[in-house]
Amino acid sequence: MSDLRSGLRKLAEKALAGGGNVPLQLLVEVLLPAAVLRELARNFGVSPKGGFRLDKAPAHALAPPLVAARDPELFDALLAALAAQTRPVDDAGRVEVPATAAPDLAPLLELKEAELSRTRDELLRAREGATRALERESELRQRLDEATASASRLRAGHDRLRRAAPDDAARDDGDRGLRLRVHELELERDGWAATDAALRRQLAFNQSRMRELEETVAELEALLPKGKRRRKPIVEPPPAPADKRFRLPYFAPSFYKSLDGKDRRSVERAFHAILLFCTEGHAYPGLEVKQLGGQDMWSLRASLGLRVYFTNRDDGDVEFLELGDREEQHTTLRRLKDR
Repeated sequence: MSDLRSGLRKLAEKALAGGGNVPLQLLVEVLLPAAVLRELARNFGVSPKGGFRLDKAPAHALAPPLVAARDPELFDALLAALAAQTRPVDDAGRVEVPATAAPDLAPLLELKEAELSRTRDELLRAREGATRALERESELRQRLDEATASASRLRAGHDRLRRAAPDDAARDDGDRGLRLRVHELELERDGWAATDAALRRQLAFNQSRMRELEETVAELEALLPKGKRRRKPIVEPPPAPADKRFRLPYFAPSFYKSLDGKDRRSVERAFHAILLFCTEGHAYPGLEVKQLGGQDMWSLRASLGLRVYFTNRDDGDVEFLELGDREEQHTTLRRLKDR
């Protein structure tokens, strides 16, 4: 009996400290007899803590490993054993607590009653809040309907006034729109003028820098011995810029094959460069058209990392052979030469 009173006191202290929550291990240790725990440990193969023999192990050595086993069947057996230890209830539905245990369970019962009272108060406040929210929603819906009706009336009045406005007002609106458009065009013109001036300054700087680099290259070549100087390849001069005729493009099967694996943006840039070359010719500055290796093979720049390879036909038109990466130019030229 003293063990039971001590266990119940421990349960009450744990419940008060944990807000009414009691661990399953403590319930098993206090409420179940040691014989029941030994039988459960024997059936489910659980060893007691502290080095006790199974037939001599106390409840506090058997409860922790039984709960820590995490076996669903063992949990069911523990809960069934706990249910078998439940006290009978009287006619009013109250648990019959022995007189010796009543003083120890009184604080726990008071705690539960206080918790139940707080829960009832919270429920009442929640219901009152829900009622006020419904009333507020109804009021807001009514205001929304009134605002919608007022907006409809104002819109209808505005439409009537606009239809009844004199022609002078319409002409003023048209003049205002034209003035605004003229102002926008003037701003756009000023922007283009500033861009053109900046590009002209950049072109002048690039030309000056190019002349300086050419002079530096000439000085360095003059310092080299004649036997070490690199022979300049003979480059056929491009057609005269005055020749503005359109060059009809022909595409070899290898060109279409080289498009496999290229993304759409690269293909678009390649065809845009081809169109510029066919309309503008060799002299277009952005294409960087040049002859490769002294052979009848030319390339033009489609983007920073893409080159289009082509040859000139006898009739003056162009046959495009392949679209390739700039880093793989030597491999591409070798493959095209071996065809």
